[in-house]
Amino acid sequence: MADHEEQKENTMLTDEIEQPEADNDDDQDEEMNSDDNDNSDSESSASDSEDNEGIQNELKVQDLVQKIEENPYMYDSHVELIKILRQMGELSRLRDAREKMSELFPLTEELWLDWLRDEIPLATEETERSKLEQLFERAVKDYLSVQIWLEYVQYSIGGMGLKGGVDRIRAVAERALTAAGLHVTRGAYLWEAYREFENAILAGLLPQPGQVASQEQEKAFKAQHQRVNTLFKRQLSIPLFDMKETYCEYKDWLQEDLDNYTEQTYKKSCVSLDKIKPLEQSLEASETPRLTEYKTYIDFELKEGNPTRIQCIFERAIQENSLDSDLWLQYTKYLDEKLKVKSVALPVYERSVRNCPWCGKLWHKYMLAMERHQEPHDKIKELIDKALLSGFSSGADYLLVWSTYIDYLRRRIKWDEDHEEALELFRLTLVKAVEHLAGYEDGDPFGTLRQYWANIEAKFCKNVVKARELWSEIMTEGHGNEATMWLEFYKMERMYGNNKHCRRVLTRALNSVTDWPESIVEAYTNFEREEGSIEEYDMAVSKCEAQMARIMERRQQAAEKEAAILEQKKQNKSDKKFQKKGQKGADQQRTNQFQGKQRVGGEQRSEVQPKSADQQKIKVEDSENDGQKKAEKRKLEETQEQTDDFKVPPPPGYKGLKSGSQGPPPGYKGPKTSSAGPPPGFKETGTTGQHVGEGDFATDPAAQNRTAFVSNLDFSIGEEKLGEIFAQCGELTDIRIAKNFKGKSKGFAYIEFKDEFGAMNAIKLDRKLVENRPMYVSKYEEKGKNKAQFRYSTNMERNKLFVSGLPFTCTKDALHVMFGAHGQLKDVRIVTYKSGAPKGLAYVEYMDEQDAVQAVVKTDGMLIGDHTISVSISNPPSRKTPLSEREDPVYTPTLGSGKKETEMRGKARTQLMLLPRSVKKAPVSGGPVKTSTNQNSANKTESNGENTNSQSTSRMSNADFRNMLLKK
Repeated sequence: MADHEEQKENTMLTDEIEQPEADNDDDQDEEMNSDDNDNSDSESSASDSEDNEGIQNELKVQDLVQKIEENPYMYDSHVELIKILRQMGELSRLRDAREKMSELFPLTEELWLDWLRDEIPLATEETERSKLEQLFERAVKDYLSVQIWLEYVQYSIGGMGLKGGVDRIRAVAERALTAAGLHVTRGAYLWEAYREFENAILAGLLPQPGQVASQEQEKAFKAQHQRVNTLFKRQLSIPLFDMKETYCEYKDWLQEDLDNYTEQTYKKSCVSLDKIKPLEQSLEASETPRLTEYKTYIDFELKEGNPTRIQCIFERAIQENSLDSDLWLQYTKYLDEKLKVKSVALPVYERSVRNCPWCGKLWHKYMLAMERHQEPHDKIKELIDKALLSGFSSGADYLLVWSTYIDYLRRRIKWDEDHEEALELFRLTLVKAVEHLAGYEDGDPFGTLRQYWANIEAKFCKNVVKARELWSEIMTEGHGNEATMWLEFYKMERMYGNNKHCRRVLTRALNSVTDWPESIVEAYTNFEREEGSIEEYDMAVSKCEAQMARIMERRQQAAEKEAAILEQKKQNKSDKKFQKKGQKGADQQRTNQFQGKQRVGGEQRSEVQPKSADQQKIKVEDSENDGQKKAEKRKLEETQEQTDDFKVPPPPGYKGLKSGSQGPPPGYKGPKTSSAGPPPGFKETGTTGQHVGEGDFATDPAAQNRTAFVSNLDFSIGEEKLGEIFAQCGELTDIRIAKNFKGKSKGFAYIEFKDEFGAMNAIKLDRKLVENRPMYVSKYEEKGKNKAQFRYSTNMERNKLFVSGLPFTCTKDALHVMFGAHGQLKDVRIVTYKSGAPKGLAYVEYMDEQDAVQAVVKTDGMLIGDHTISVSISNPPSRKTPLSEREDPVYTPTLGSGKKETEMRGKARTQLMLLPRSVKKAPVSGGPVKTSTNQNSANKTESNGENTNSQSTSRMSNADFRNMLLKK
């Protein structure tokens, strides 16, 4: 009956639509006839514009295809190609482009939705629907997306009429709820879609009006009703937004009060939601990628301990921070330690290395997970091949991957069974790994793989000869002077060799080690005490004493030489300081003398007060005192007035004679005495150390070897924080933070370990971020022993690129992705200030020069956000250009630029005329007065030490000056 009414209504609507169409047929015919000409013109112009647009798009497509063929890892080119092909409607080419991009990159939610929505209308047959379902399966594996799961559920509902359609829909819906149903803000959409589907089935089971339901129908209806009821209860047990509306809808649907269990579950969910809401609000108020907010959310869920919710929040965070390797490492660590479910862990690992292929630790953990879950050997071998082709930035990552694979191969060897084939594979892999790592400077600097190999050969294969060969190779590669390497060699011989070879190794070590010979001496003597005779023991002690005597002599000579150099530098610095201060005092005195003089009517006058006896005894060395300056000026003027004859004024800086003796030169401060104090800023130093009172180890060379120097520390960092940081390196014996007179940190410290190994491990923490500042860690060096060397090369490096113009938000991982697409990277370094803030510069080093050249061509001028980067081959400008090579050889540096390098030496700072004005007047006729020209020539001769006139001139006597002034 309902179908009949619906058909009748559709018929009426059709009649209403067709009637006005018939009435308007005539009008339409007239309009069509009148507009034929206009339409033809507009259609022709439109077709021309469409043709031009099509040609331009085709050219763009060809250009993008060529770029992708040259470099398939250009993400933006793939996206642009897909966009243009979608506009052109090229379905087959569009599918190919999407497939190629999907093979190389995980696709975003937007790209997947566009692809799926383009394919859904075309999937009409069952085979096509099957292919589209496979496409949906690929889409939901890349990232967590509620929208993609919702599309998948709705598409599955469209196949409800097919065989097994209902079961397939329910399976997809259940998977959607498991994956994204706990999404606090958007998960309710999936619950509602699933519930509407089940409600529609429930409505279909109702009997027709006037009919009585059979027993089977009633049974089916009750089962379906229970299914919907269960969905409501499940949803109310999860903290989701809009829970109150769901609760009200459930009560209306049930048409009765809820049971106590459901009420309590709903209240608990509301309490959980209240705890979560601030975290969700923080996410909503922040901008993508919101990593800090997600980490706070993750920490909260980890404390709560709900595995499904923890997995959900990790997936949400990764959707927006897919290139953060630390986030992937945290996620996989949780899966390995807590869930331990193969079907969950391995897919997450696969996605992690697909998003962050440059992270060697992810590949390392992925291989361990595959072995842990007993994956076949072929899959693990395929994984190691992919890892070695992923382009790590450092040799240490390759070493980690090779070590993990070799450990796996060693565990596959069953020593109590037939193991020849497995052992041969193990050895061949080690040979291949050693050859591969030899191509990297930091690949395996300490020969750890060969040490591992030697132990296996000696312990399990009983092949000590092969083990010795491996150790000999290691020692001949620059480790002959390192005590730690010799001790490891001796340890292997002690465990698996014989006494003869142990003595040979210790003897070679004693004659070769320079960094820590005391450890070799101790090992040698202990060995002879345990294994040797009295003669062998005496011989070992004799050798050790003789060698240590030579070493101590060399150390003493080096210390004396160093002390002499330091003393010479201190003396030079002190002399320069005194000279500079004396010159400054003399210049200041000259200025003060002439500023106090007044000239009236061409004659020099001054009112002088009589001087006391105490004022006449003022010492020359107190010349910088203001009272003494005034006394000297008074003394000079008094002397001029008391003299009957006029005398030439004294030269600048002259202070007069003292008690008939010749006065000291300007700036002289008297002889040094034993009681004279040190100059300002002078700090007493020891014989060898550079920071006495701040962690010096002047008299204990062994303490220097086990001490690390740490600098660029935040002033708020204390000894407790440093202890936490360096505790992982070894046992600490002392921590010294350099402090000023107020007791505040100077930003550097000394970390002393129990042995040298701790200091060596500490150096590995160099440039680690501590309180957002790079911490510099280096071996302790005495001041002046080794001049500070720039860490990186200052010459042209054709395999290294200099990148400028980067956004300050650009990360090292992003540069790995960008430049790793053009070749195998060796290192990526972002240049920062000492505060840790980026400068917008970076260096990208390739393994091969050709890759670097290719990268310059491809990336120079690339747009990153709003920044256009500049990429070039690294060729730093030379530093400290010599004076002779400058454009202006008389150039004087500005304030703060160092010492002046001019050729203007010895001139006074002022070029003022120092003669009285009356001297410059024309002389009275008949007086033997020199002209001003001749007088100036005389002045020039005195000041420059050169005679600029061709004629010799004589000085005027006092009588001549008196006659001139009195106009006689």
